[in-house]
Formats: sequence, structure tokens, C-alpha cells
Amino acid sequence: MAVIQINVLGTSFALKAEEELPYLEKIRDYYKSVCDEIQKNDHIQDQKQTAVLAGILIADELYKEKQKSIDARDAQKKAAAQSDPLAELETDRLAKSMIAKIEKALE
Repeated sequence: MAVIQINVLGTSFALKAEEELPYLEKIRDYYKSVCDEIQKNDHIQDQKQTAVLAGILIADELYKEKQKSIDARDAQKKAAAQSDPLAELETDRLAKSMIAKIEKALE
């Protein structure tokens, strides 16, 4: 658990969280960098607009990363479902052969 001081867009407060301080500092610094880019590139000086736009941009990044993860998982499931039927038959044949040998050895 750590406490970090946040000074962003004219607002200052302390944040207490379960995460470690280095992690919280990275999150704070990333948010600040997004806000700075918005103000620099979009010439937005209203702090509320900057804060809202930064939140939307970060949410967009998060959503895209989650979607990539879902797409990758779905592709793996599809590939597994389309596995080679001959390989499955061979695996089944080998498993039955091993079972038969084990049963014979146990007799």
C-alpha cells in the first residue's frame, strides 16, 4: 500500500492505493503526459476538457488492448477447433494401443 501526491491540471490531492509506489508513479506520470500532449497538440486550455479527453483517450487504449486479447484468444480457440483430424485419429490410435499394452501387462 502506498500514498502518492497527485498534481495534475491545477488539482492537487493525495491518493492511497493497494499498489506499490513505483507503479502509482508510472500511472500518474502517464496520465500527466497524456494531458500535456492534449494541451500541446490540441491547444485545449480548459482543464476539465483536458481531463475528460485524457480519460477518453486512455479508455480507448484500454479497450483496444482488451479487444486484441479477446481476438487472440478467439483465434487460438478457432485454430484448436480446426486441428488436423488425421492427427486426432493417430493420437486416438496410439492411446488405445498404449491402453491395450498396459492391460496386457497387468494380466
